[in-house]
Amino acid sequence: MKKIYLILFLLFVFLPSGVHADESLGCDNRNLTIINPVRGRELWGIKSLEPIKNQYEAVKERNLAATWLLQFDAINDEELSSFIKSMDQDQELGLFLEVSEDLATNAGVIYPHATPWDDPKAIFLSGYSQSDRKRLINTLFSRFKDEFGFYPSSVGAWWIDSYSLNYMKEKYDIRAALIVADQQTTDDYGVWGQWWGVPYYPSKTNILVPAQDLKGKQKIVVLQWAQRDLSLAYGEGPRYSNYSLQANDYLERGRDIEYFKRLVGTYLDCAIPIGQITVGLETGMEASTYLNEYAKQLEYLKNIEGLKAVTMKEFAENFSAVYPEYPVEVELNDESATWLLSTKRRENVKLGDNQEYKSGASFPDYFIADKSDFLDRRLPSLNSLNSTEVWHPWFLLIIVALGFFAFKKKLMYLWVPGVAFAVAAFGLLLKSKIRFGWKVYYGPVFENLELAQILVVLLSFALVWIFYKIIKKKRSIWILPLIFGLTPVLEAFRYALFEGEHYFGVMVDALKFIGVKFSKLSDLQIIVRDLPSVYASSFLRIGDNDIWGRGLFPIIIYIMGNFALAYLVYRWIGRVSDKKKRIIMFILVVLFFFHLLTIISADPVFVLPA
Repeated sequence: MKKIYLILFLLFVFLPSGVHADESLGCDNRNLTIINPVRGRELWGIKSLEPIKNQYEAVKERNLAATWLLQFDAINDEELSSFIKSMDQDQELGLFLEVSEDLATNAGVIYPHATPWDDPKAIFLSGYSQSDRKRLINTLFSRFKDEFGFYPSSVGAWWIDSYSLNYMKEKYDIRAALIVADQQTTDDYGVWGQWWGVPYYPSKTNILVPAQDLKGKQKIVVLQWAQRDLSLAYGEGPRYSNYSLQANDYLERGRDIEYFKRLVGTYLDCAIPIGQITVGLETGMEASTYLNEYAKQLEYLKNIEGLKAVTMKEFAENFSAVYPEYPVEVELNDESATWLLSTKRRENVKLGDNQEYKSGASFPDYFIADKSDFLDRRLPSLNSLNSTEVWHPWFLLIIVALGFFAFKKKLMYLWVPGVAFAVAAFGLLLKSKIRFGWKVYYGPVFENLELAQILVVLLSFALVWIFYKIIKKKRSIWILPLIFGLTPVLEAFRYALFEGEHYFGVMVDALKFIGVKFSKLSDLQIIVRDLPSVYASSFLRIGDNDIWGRGLFPIIIYIMGNFALAYLVYRWIGRVSDKKKRIIMFILVVLFFFHLLTIISADPVFVLPA
């Protein structure tokens, strides 16, 4: 009997921690997702195809499935793309959502000038407006389909904002998304607060928050790159976050394959209904240096009985089979720490972590472009948000009430143009609302949003009444709201002086310029072409959405300027023939409807906490 106890004691002492995930316990739902991001070769240490060939060979010779996430520049590399097409059918192809200058140019989006390629405002979709994100995503997916014949189911980037994630799900039905595991301040990227290394369904408002109900659930499985040590990775800076499953990370911390094996055992614990680990290398950047360690990882993982190598898409299917709704609670532990993960909070008593998950709270990048040099996506920063505050469009009641009054007093000839004026002049303010814990502004910024909306509606009807009192002609009242149709025309004009040459014309989109250039009027040249981002972003223009954050004065000038212009147009068309009047009014109507379309399609420009 003493011998048996001695044997058991020796096994307990000398078996590496985490071995309970090995073949000895016969776990039946353990998943290995090998994910390799592939950027364009201009960023590779070795420019030949040798890094990706060696990396693929390490996967193929062990008969493993893997997912290769391709950046736009990699897809456009004919030689690289041709090799990727030759991979076996166990390999999944997906998209790496990092933005490059070539992607931005192809999408007709301005790329930030003189910015490092990995700066968060350049590389992530969150650095661009909502409409630009759609252009970038559509360009990416279209280029992928043109090259490979289908739309991908899996995407990845170290950060994916929830607006982009929702758009890709709605339009392209993606199934799985990869983001970086928690790191407070590493590589100018701070991501903090999600489930610690464990896959989950995100809420529709925040990719870091696990879904709490079916209505708010986004049916995409979030996986994590560089899953962290349960205790050693908790802290500020790379010296903490480098305690991860990544070969380059733990080797830099002086650890070896034995450390990797222990961490694998933690995440493949049989107590978790579906275990999962992510292993991979950034092709061409890490693969050359850490290929041998990568091969060691794969060799060890290949020999774990019951561990299935699956693609991101296959894992998403496995996950949905185990959790057709969503996981309510998961416990993750090793000898150093225990993480209690639920839809309401994550908690680690030993480390003092207690992150509550607020339903319906988003980061500002859901609405506006983040132009900062540090990516701050840490959930504790949202703790003060009131995500339950509701916006009430009281201004609609004012409009309806004035409509009843106008109908009773037979003043509908004033009420209808008044509504048109309110929409044309203040449509961006009336479009503003409270969503996901934020006051979201499309135009003028006022702290008391609901009161401001009521006041501008009253002001609109007052100005229409004043205009009528001045001109005393019912049909001509329409000139006042219609004159705002000139706004997008005027805003399209651009002027700049580049290298001694004047440029004057209009921008058809963010990059396409139609106009003239000249150093002297005698050498005038017509130009119709796409301009580099640095040129396109440098043009002077008549107003922009930024004026709405500069107080009342620009708004007063904008409104009164259009009021005066409407009066001048009224006086002018009174002197022309009826035929010309009809032509002028037709043009104003067309421009007015175009102006309405610009209001409808406008992106948010500013947010304030609700």
